[in-house]
Amino acid sequence: MFSRIHSGPGPLRIASEDLLKAIVHQDRLETRWNVRDFLDVIRLPREDAVLELLVREGMISSAAGSGWMLTAKGRERAVELLRAHRLLETFFARRGEGTAGLHSEADKAEHLLGTEEINALADSLNRPRFDPHGDPIPPRAAEFSPPRPVCLRDWPPGTTALIAHVEDEPVEDFILLNGLGLVPELPVSVLGHSETESLLLVAGERISIPARAAAHVQVGPLPEGGPSPGELRRLSTLRDGEAAVVEFLSPACMGPERRRLLDLGLVPGSRVQREFSSPMGSPVAYAVRGAVIALRESQARNIFIRSTRP
Repeated sequence: MFSRIHSGPGPLRIASEDLLKAIVHQDRLETRWNVRDFLDVIRLPREDAVLELLVREGMISSAAGSGWMLTAKGRERAVELLRAHRLLETFFARRGEGTAGLHSEADKAEHLLGTEEINALADSLNRPRFDPHGDPIPPRAAEFSPPRPVCLRDWPPGTTALIAHVEDEPVEDFILLNGLGLVPELPVSVLGHSETESLLLVAGERISIPARAAAHVQVGPLPEGGPSPGELRRLSTLRDGEAAVVEFLSPACMGPERRRLLDLGLVPGSRVQREFSSPMGSPVAYAVRGAVIALRESQARNIFIRSTRP
């Protein structure tokens, strides 16, 4: 799958593609730009040589007045690189690699894929719509208009929201947020903000997030028809004899662990009932689809449910 699209892509090739990806990341597909606009996020070994390469390949053209603009070919390639990156993050996550290192691994591998390989990768992953961080994956051969989520710190208290994106850098903040169970596509209630923290209600749990980390979480409005934060709980909160309906598995649960839970019958809409705990408290026995299964608390916390009568 990872045969090289170029014959041993060197620093100029990689830098030129990093520049294209930075342009689409900053939503500059249709606007004029200068290289200095992106120097805080990428490093260009030889700026003039990178621009010369992109001009020669028909990816960019000089803009009226000053600066540069992407050509139609450049826009297509920029979107394709972003698509490759987010598909690769999904691929590595499902393979069981730690989420903290997904970005750097995808940064390296994205330069090794051509169009056919990118499409094959998407097909092998069943064409996912979002990457592990909640960012939308552009469809093949289509223009991409990124959504505009809002920083959690700016979301009004006393309202509900859907987590749209969790930044994976700085790594220490990403690890903290992941440990708190804050993952994309999770509905939350925003209780309030202070100079030092943001308070959320997540699946019945009150969570305090340091302001520094909360600044790396982006949210948007809840989709119509989706579960509200007040309706959700974690499977780990069920009491013996209590039943519920599986709503979804946490997007943070990926790879072999996710496949195992789905194989056990923990799919959306399944009724699950807590039967009893082991003498040490974990694992816990649950009845689902006519079988009794055992789950550790860490596994049960990744399963979101809606309460129902036993």
